[in-house]
Amino acid sequence: MTRIYLDNASTTPVAPEIVAEMMPFFEERFGNASSIHAYGQVARNALELAREELAKEIGAKPSEVFFASSGTEADNLAIKGVAFAFLGKPIHIISSALEHKAVLESLEWLRKKFGVAIDFVAHDANGRLDLDDLKRKIRPNETRLISIMHANNELGNINPIKDIAAIAKAHGVLFHCDAVQSAGKLPLNVEELGADLMTISGHKFHAPKGIGAIYVRTGTPMESLLHGGTHERNRRASTENVAFGVALAKALKLANACLDETNARVLSLRNAFLDALRNEGVPFALNGDQENCLPHILNLSFPIPPSRKLASDVLLLALDAEGVAVSNGSACASGAEKPSHVLLALGKSEPEAKASARVSFSKFNALDEVAEAARRFANALKRLL
Repeated sequence: MTRIYLDNASTTPVAPEIVAEMMPFFEERFGNASSIHAYGQVARNALELAREELAKEIGAKPSEVFFASSGTEADNLAIKGVAFAFLGKPIHIISSALEHKAVLESLEWLRKKFGVAIDFVAHDANGRLDLDDLKRKIRPNETRLISIMHANNELGNINPIKDIAAIAKAHGVLFHCDAVQSAGKLPLNVEELGADLMTISGHKFHAPKGIGAIYVRTGTPMESLLHGGTHERNRRASTENVAFGVALAKALKLANACLDETNARVLSLRNAFLDALRNEGVPFALNGDQENCLPHILNLSFPIPPSRKLASDVLLLALDAEGVAVSNGSACASGAEKPSHVLLALGKSEPEAKASARVSFSKFNALDEVAEAARRFANALKRLL
């Protein structure tokens, strides 16, 4: 049985040209970028060129771009780093209950450990944010940060980031945008978006796992979380991962160069999959905002009777047995006792959330794959419906 991978919102395969780009830094250019000898300077030059390239792709200055180990680390640095910069003063942060756990758990930790006040902006049943509610929740002289993702990793919803940034700026509040799921899928220009901080992760757009980056606008107050060296201009102490930094910049450049072409292809795959599901007679409902959404993510609920009492991963395992890899939501929460926190926040019951799946495509998927995946979906669901 040929296996079909439709979980690209969790991670993507590393593109062959990106592997080739990295290889010299595992071999002859292996030096430590902090060393002053020739080996180190070769590595340093490559890292700084990658920083310049990455900055260009997001409309930033190279001095505002910092490499990290992941989107999770970058989100933690953005949220905790800003909060720590205001310790000793009232701190209030506004976010959304639909954010990635890297944001939500950072906020909860700040609440428990430091008494930071947290509010979540209201949303409707499709996950669309209520910006009037956002304005109402801002506290003069207390709200320090608004953290809202560019595009939802489970639903695919694209949030009105420019409007949110304008609200933040009008009230003198910093704005952090988690762009992990949108990088390589949507144009990212920090000036146009209005972000003070923005985070990305390479493995979402065909770079390797273990590399991310954070943009920090010049003058933004933010404390470091890692100490032990002057790396990344004192923002993040740790020996630089040169090979992966080079890969991150190259992968984003390649993704941005063919955004329209890739999105059109992925949208055709999405539509073909939905058509094939319908032709197979599979009943389903779409979750999320279907008007403003990323083309590569589908979140589907199936009318599996609550009497079946599905465990969180039963549907996914049934599909995996058919050779189709999908997810129920963020891979970071895989194996959790409860189903997707995003679907629960939309008002789904636990049985409804457990009877849902996120299907996500990439440019490496083929039309014949998605038709076959729909047929296998039908086979799996026949045993559960």
